[in-house]
Amino acid sequence: MSVKRVCFNCGSSSFVSDRSLGGKIVCSKCGSSSFKNKSSSFLKSKKLVFLAIAIVIFIIII
Repeated sequence: MSVKRVCFNCGSSSFVSDRSLGGKIVCSKCGSSSFKNKSSSFLKSKKLVFLAIAIVIFIIII
C-alpha cells in the first residue's frame, strides 16, 4: 500500500529525491519539500463541510 502525497504549494504528485539535500524528498515541479497526504475520502474534505453549511444557511434564509 503506497501513501498518496501531493505538494502543499503546487498540488503536484510527482516527487524526486534530491541528492544535494541528502536524499530529502522534494517536488519535481516547484522544488518544495512540504507535502501532505492526499485525502482519499470525499467526505473528509473541508470544502464539502463549508458547502453543506452554506446550503443549510441558504435554505434557512429562504
